[in-house]
Amino acid sequence: VEDVKEENLSAAQTYYYQNMWGCYLFREYKEMKIFAEKHFEFSVDLHSYTFMYYHSAQKFFSGLVAFWVYRESKENIWAERGRKTKFVIKKYADCNEWNFESKLALMEAEEASCYSDIDNAKKMYKKAILAAKKHRFIHEEALAYELAGHFFLKIEDKNTAIEHFMQAHEKYHQWGAVAKSTALFEFVRQVLGKVSTNLDSFVSPETTTSTDHHVDNGDKNERKRTPVWSAD
Repeated sequence: VEDVKEENLSAAQTYYYQNMWGCYLFREYKEMKIFAEKHFEFSVDLHSYTFMYYHSAQKFFSGLVAFWVYRESKENIWAERGRKTKFVIKKYADCNEWNFESKLALMEAEEASCYSDIDNAKKMYKKAILAAKKHRFIHEEALAYELAGHFFLKIEDKNTAIEHFMQAHEKYHQWGAVAKSTALFEFVRQVLGKVSTNLDSFVSPETTTSTDHHVDNGDKNERKRTPVWSAD
């Protein structure tokens, strides 16, 4: 990657972004922070509008990562990185509300969470969820529900947290992210299983009747069964 950096900064930045994003999605904080450090180190100003739009996803997720790292480390550089990326997403949202409204709201929710601005955080998480739903970005809706769940868990509102985690699990499952939905279920079972009365009404992936998903394998078709997490 160091050799690539000399020839193509964008490729190096993307390499570290992909690893950072994967760790972020599965809540692997230590590894994520390492990749995030490199990602921000290789950040470059792009003068191509095509590359700028492509890298908008990197700005979005790197901003979410930065706010998470700031909450854990209290290192001001991460708060500043989060604010800078949020400002970029705001510029995109000003000219393309459809694609960026939910992203901006979620970043604002995460920033508010950093500073224990509870009322504003609740407001912006809700806005992010509704905007993602309105614009049919099911993966962003899932992420907004999940991050809201972690926020409510942080402020010890465990019942509201479990409700948001349940919705996140359902949306991830609908998106087709089975590994993520299963990982989220296991997290909730381990962290909230003994303290949330609502968890008793959920059905685990091992015991539910699975939903069929059609898999096209060219000359043959088969059905793949995946777990569903639901309430009674």
